[in-house]
Amino acid sequence: MNNPLLKKLASSLLAILILIYVGYQIYNTKFTNLATETAAYATVSNSIQVEGIAVRTESVISGNINGVVDYVIPNGGKVANGGKVAQIYADSQSAMNQKKLQSLDAEIAKLEKLGTPGDTYAANPDTIVKQINLKLDDLLGSVNDSDYSTVSSCREDLLYLLNERQIVADKTARFDTRIKALKAQRDALAKENSQPTGSVTAPVPGYFINMTDGYENAFNVKNILNLTTSELKQKLETKPEPITNAVGKICSNFNWYFVFLLPENNYSQVRLGNTVSIQFPFAASESVPAKVAAVNKTPTQAAVVLQSNYMNSSIASIRKETAQICTDEYTGIRVSQKAVHFEDVTKKVKDKDGKTTSVTKNVQGVYVLQGNQVVFRQIIPLLSTENYVLCKANPSSDELMTDSTIQLSDEVVLEGSNLYNGKVVK
Repeated sequence: MNNPLLKKLASSLLAILILIYVGYQIYNTKFTNLATETAAYATVSNSIQVEGIAVRTESVISGNINGVVDYVIPNGGKVANGGKVAQIYADSQSAMNQKKLQSLDAEIAKLEKLGTPGDTYAANPDTIVKQINLKLDDLLGSVNDSDYSTVSSCREDLLYLLNERQIVADKTARFDTRIKALKAQRDALAKENSQPTGSVTAPVPGYFINMTDGYENAFNVKNILNLTTSELKQKLETKPEPITNAVGKICSNFNWYFVFLLPENNYSQVRLGNTVSIQFPFAASESVPAKVAAVNKTPTQAAVVLQSNYMNSSIASIRKETAQICTDEYTGIRVSQKAVHFEDVTKKVKDKDGKTTSVTKNVQGVYVLQGNQVVFRQIIPLLSTENYVLCKANPSSDELMTDSTIQLSDEVVLEGSNLYNGKVVK
């Protein structure tokens, strides 16, 4: 290595390597490409899918009906003791005529109300337009949720508001011709219509349900909180016998129950006295609030009894259904699992004698882009899945080793090389 040329070449090569290394470090510090996401709030529930049975205090309405039954109470509607739930007609045409008469009477009444001086003529056009938009939202929501039981009423309300808007915009607009035609149609139909031959009344007050399925007497409702797993398993596996000559039934207690079997590995998710929500994806669009009234366990499974007093036409028709039981609900800041790191963090703390000491812990956290710096912030997980972590939004200082935790709208780093607290990036 005494050759001056070789020495010069070696020195030049070493200088180039040092220059490349320094340049790489500068580039890696200043120009690191980071993939980030914005931290956002989310609400997540733990849920269990089960197959269960709705249990109610039910009184079957039965009898030898000679004719066609026309229900006058909607499914899930309230009725008093002795209240009329249906009328009997000699044939189907008479029943259809009665429905048509009721529809004509309702339309005539609405048009006559629109033509009567009063609130309609003093109405504010802007207010009516807002009501129309709200009713359109209701109608679209009903269609989107497949809640077709409310579509008809939304449509009628919307039509009334549109007619009212027409009168307010042009007070000369009248519906006299339409009312006259409807009355003529009604009078002609009334002459042909046959009167009902009888009626059906409620034996007890409660909710009316216009069908039976054989489960009405399958459970002892008074002893439902003591339901055993063997009894429930037998009911789930047995097909009930249909009830003959049944017109409907009355659910005479506001409280009803949903019962199902729970495997032993899910015991911790359903706790006695807790509030849960039930979703029936194949039967109803809304969630049903309920309370865990009983959890009767064996070593391998439990008979769970949920109690609810929520009722409408969709819920009234539920019997043996697949359901999602939503238990614990968490609200926090959601971040991707890609963003989560484990780092050693040192914090100064005071002991009971007031002496300051340094404590180091390995904690879970994320890197947040703050200006042109990457900052490590500890997170307190509420719920973790394969894809994300739901973090506590406002943990106490005692829970944290870092100065602060993740905040709403933080830019959380998903991908980046050589990350460390305080790293400067472009």
